[in-house]
Amino acid sequence: MNLHYTITPQDLDSTRAALLARMSARMKMKTMTGLCAALAGIAVLASGHVYAQQVESAQEEAASPLTIGGAIRFNYGHKSWDKDRRSGFVGLDTARLDVNYDDGRMIGSAQYRYNNYPKGQGDYWQHFLRHAWGGVRFDDKSELHVGLDSNPFGLLPFASINFYESIAFYAGFEDKYDLGVKYISSPGPVEWQLAFFPRDGGSYGGGSNTAGASNRYSYNIVKDDDEQGYGTGQTDSERNTLVGRVVWNVGPEGRHQFGFSGLTGEIDNGRGTDTRRHAGAVHYRGNYGRVNVMLQSMRYSYRTAHGPEQTYGGLDPNSFVLVGGFGYPFPVASKGDIHIANISYDLPGRIGPFSGFKVYNDYSVLKKRSGAYRDSVQNVTGMSFGAGKWSFYADLMMGKHHPYLSPDLGGLAATSSAHQGFTRRINLQAGYYF
Repeated sequence: MNLHYTITPQDLDSTRAALLARMSARMKMKTMTGLCAALAGIAVLASGHVYAQQVESAQEEAASPLTIGGAIRFNYGHKSWDKDRRSGFVGLDTARLDVNYDDGRMIGSAQYRYNNYPKGQGDYWQHFLRHAWGGVRFDDKSELHVGLDSNPFGLLPFASINFYESIAFYAGFEDKYDLGVKYISSPGPVEWQLAFFPRDGGSYGGGSNTAGASNRYSYNIVKDDDEQGYGTGQTDSERNTLVGRVVWNVGPEGRHQFGFSGLTGEIDNGRGTDTRRHAGAVHYRGNYGRVNVMLQSMRYSYRTAHGPEQTYGGLDPNSFVLVGGFGYPFPVASKGDIHIANISYDLPGRIGPFSGFKVYNDYSVLKKRSGAYRDSVQNVTGMSFGAGKWSFYADLMMGKHHPYLSPDLGGLAATSSAHQGFTRRINLQAGYYF
């Protein structure tokens, strides 16, 4: 069957109008849909931007350039020569406050300490500023420090691994802080530091059974004390000290470090006569996987101008100087060589909450070149480890002719023939760092 339709002009106009209406409606729908999608996209971007700002703000807040922390430490000690405390002694060692600042350009650090030692370890208290300096970091990562800062001499930051450090510490050549200015070169294969210290670190406060001039962290040449010292009348002090250090980092990640340090400065004897002191050291630090080695040899010389009455026990008054720290002075030979040999091994694994086990042996000796003085020796075998914010040391210390390891009152200078053998000291320490 054939169907035949006749289309008039009116029908054509009506159809065209309907098609235009449908096209307009579809365009409006697409426009609304696109607008909604655009608005949704803008909303997502806006919310993402707000979230990014919140994350960035949280990160900036978390990475504040100012940090405040500290530590509190307790220890158990036992001295083989202390017949009054055969079971040893326990007590507070140190409470300290740390403040550090680093915004990438401006930098600074300070630490204040309070010590309160039990009977068997002096039965005294004291407080002092260990360090306090401010500075700037340049674009090449070199730094300039001004204030109470560490001496750039020898193995850094310490010439030891154990808690009590080495003989160099007690002679005033390790972990020492003075007042002045220091420049640290940018990191690289060759690094150097240069510092000038017009004054020493100063003295602070302590109990009535301490020597005022020796209430300090760093061991410096100090004025003798009639009641808590040796009554020599010596009034020496360190002035205008120039210290320089250069090291070469060799091998992957600077696995081997060879270095040289030099020091020169004045000794003001308080009587209108200034003399000089000098020291030089060669040092090496090496990493052999889990094994670490530290070696250092140094020589020092103090030229003094003591009068014949500024002595004790008939000793040559210019064969020793009085060095003080942690509350008390003791004599040190005015000329000597100090040799250090340390080795450590990092143990893998953990035991419960404890990890970071390190076993070590630190050896140091002071060979005296003034007076007929016997050598002072210190050897420490120990282990350190940690658990979270806790840190622990267990040390067996042996030595002779040493103010902290023997009953020898000659300090690091003259020694008594009554104390020729080695004596022992056990130190167990627990510290919480926050």
